[in-house]
Amino acid sequence: MKHFISLFIACLICSCASAQLSKFQALYLMQFAKNTSWPQEDNGKPFVITVVADNALATELKSIAATKSIGNRQIQIIEAATVTGLAKSDIIYLGESKSNQMSSLVSAQSKNKVLIVSGAKSMCSHGAGISFVPEGGKLNFEIHEGNIAKNGLKVTPKIVALGKQVF
Repeated sequence: MKHFISLFIACLICSCASAQLSKFQALYLMQFAKNTSWPQEDNGKPFVITVVADNALATELKSIAATKSIGNRQIQIIEAATVTGLAKSDIIYLGESKSNQMSSLVSAQSKNKVLIVSGAKSMCSHGAGISFVPEGGKLNFEIHEGNIAKNGLKVTPKIVALGKQVF
């Protein structure tokens, strides 16, 4: 019985930490969206964020999307299990469990103006524009301006300064 209670408490702590991580990632994604220059021709169209393999993050983003917008664009959240056949998106978030699909994602999106964000560390070296890096109980991120520019986008200096630049 003692082992069951210990296991239950450990699961509860992990679940709270995971929920907290998803909340912070969602808030960061909203800041990335607000601080990126998007194509003018997209004004008025829904702002699409596709989340691949991260249900908790998608849930957080849907909660935010219910009351917020990006400029004059309503936010639409799409969930996907893999990187194949994704709808046109402004931001694609690739969950850590699917980080082995980063090269396929980058290749498939090479002609689109999309910000690719990863939940796994060091994915900028595989083509992501931004990679989340949890360190010491804090959520940080790496940013690769060259990868972002390849997709026809630019982030503000404010976002660049908040992250760790990688090349």
